[in-house]
Amino acid sequence: MRRILSSIILWFCFLPTPADGRLHIEYAGDGLTEKERLQVEHIMDYQIEFYSLFGLEDSLKVKLTVFEERSEAMFYLDTIGISKAHPLNTVNALYNAKRKEAIIMGMGKDRKKALSVIYHELSHYLTRQITGINPPMWLMEGLSEYFEHCEAGKKGIRHSMTSYEKGRIRTMYMLGEINLRKFIDADRTLFMKKQRTDEQYAYILAHALATFMIENIPRQIMGNFIDLLQDKTDKTKVSEKIARVYPGGFDAFEADFEKFYK
Repeated sequence: MRRILSSIILWFCFLPTPADGRLHIEYAGDGLTEKERLQVEHIMDYQIEFYSLFGLEDSLKVKLTVFEERSEAMFYLDTIGISKAHPLNTVNALYNAKRKEAIIMGMGKDRKKALSVIYHELSHYLTRQITGINPPMWLMEGLSEYFEHCEAGKKGIRHSMTSYEKGRIRTMYMLGEINLRKFIDADRTLFMKKQRTDEQYAYILAHALATFMIENIPRQIMGNFIDLLQDKTDKTKVSEKIARVYPGGFDAFEADFEKFYK
């Protein structure tokens, strides 16, 4: 019961409030409808409420460039010198940190899914605002997956993990496939290798970790962890940073994470 109450309290501690103008989205490319823009800005207000817990500048600006057709997006990426730097045949969207620009390479027929991808890419911008330009890959992608899976309804914004994701986490534990410490300490190369070779393993596990940290542990613990990430003089591994802020150390963190999904 304590665990359930804790999750409820953590959920409501960053419910969205009306936009305060701190995030300005510059729209470019093919236009979104007015309704779609409102949806994007509503979810981004929600994200701002969360990220503000860990420190944000008073005024933030990000560019959102949307294309209906992938071919037009590819031409655009070539003109700005990005096409040769990314494996673009495997992605439908990307965030360029240098330009502070999220680029959606094809909205397609499933507009709802495409909007979720926008939430994901814009989250990359905010994650870098609180951690610096090189956040741990699992944290950056985990937070983006978390907000990608948020949906606005009549009762407010709710997050959910798919039954496939939950089942995959349980199966990985049953088969002994999860080495949480190694995963958390993984660099971008290892993270993306796991993603490409093991049925989206990396994104699913990152999403699960972000969900656990947001919905199941006290806000202060995550805040202390973010503080350590902001300290660029601290060269310890990410798992060691978690061990320093989590009661009982990393072993307790890992045990609680496993219980959360079992």
